[in-house]
Amino acid sequence: MPAPPLCTTSMMRRTTMSAPPTVGFVGLGNLGLAMATRLVHRGFAVVATDLSAHRSRRITEEGGTAASVADVLACETVCVATPDDRAVLAMLDDGTLGPGAGVRRLLLHSTVLPTAARALADRLTPLGISLLEVPVSGGPSAAHAGELALFLGGEDDHLDAASEVLDALGSRQFRLGPIGAGSAVKLVNQLTMLAAVDALHEGLALTRIFEVPANAALEALAAATGDTWVGRNWGFFDAIVADYDESGTAEDERPWRKDLTEFMDASRAVSLPSPLAEHLRGSVGARIEEDARANRKGHAA
Repeated sequence: MPAPPLCTTSMMRRTTMSAPPTVGFVGLGNLGLAMATRLVHRGFAVVATDLSAHRSRRITEEGGTAASVADVLACETVCVATPDDRAVLAMLDDGTLGPGAGVRRLLLHSTVLPTAARALADRLTPLGISLLEVPVSGGPSAAHAGELALFLGGEDDHLDAASEVLDALGSRQFRLGPIGAGSAVKLVNQLTMLAAVDALHEGLALTRIFEVPANAALEALAAATGDTWVGRNWGFFDAIVADYDESGTAEDERPWRKDLTEFMDASRAVSLPSPLAEHLRGSVGARIEEDARANRKGHAA
């Protein structure tokens, strides 16, 4: 007799041992791996899949299970932490994510257009699958600590049903409205954060001329009205750039370009101008990458 699906086995185990439910996880990139690891460390049985065999091995090293897409979609709750919505669309188009899948709620952590989230919900609802918008902010360190900010969109009863997973991932949760709301706020977060990145790169170039060490300037700004999360976490992007460089992630798919493009697209769809996003789209990515690579080269010297 073939072995029962991984999620079915784990859910049966829950009824006898009161263990947390099994969670499926799609996408083990820089942030996704940290989120999946957090769930494992909180006692969840995580069944995960990723295109990278290396990343799949890493989740098994943390105590999770690397599995097929079909096994992941047998879980009642599935988290998706891919860069965009293409993975979900592909699973819908090829029938993998269909009436036969066990998933009842899908938590979308990807940064997508608000209209794209609504379109996904429209396709999932007839299949008996609830879409929950759960884009996040805070980075891998916050994910490991369960301190992500969660921008939530969807119906309250659907969010309530996923509260165990949401509480494990994020200490700061914001219920923002129907599907589309979470994605809209995430795009605004990206615009605001990347504007601060660009401003600090420009500003620190000036302070450097006047012989002010970067850490001294950042410490002063942190105590003043120029305080920003970016300034207090300067160097945050260095490891992310290194990870993208190592994996060969295309430049246009990196968040400092992709998310700004999506902000511009979302604004254009509702006839709003986005001059700041357009300016940043042409400047901030190069600054982030050049600085990170220079720092990496300096550390290696």
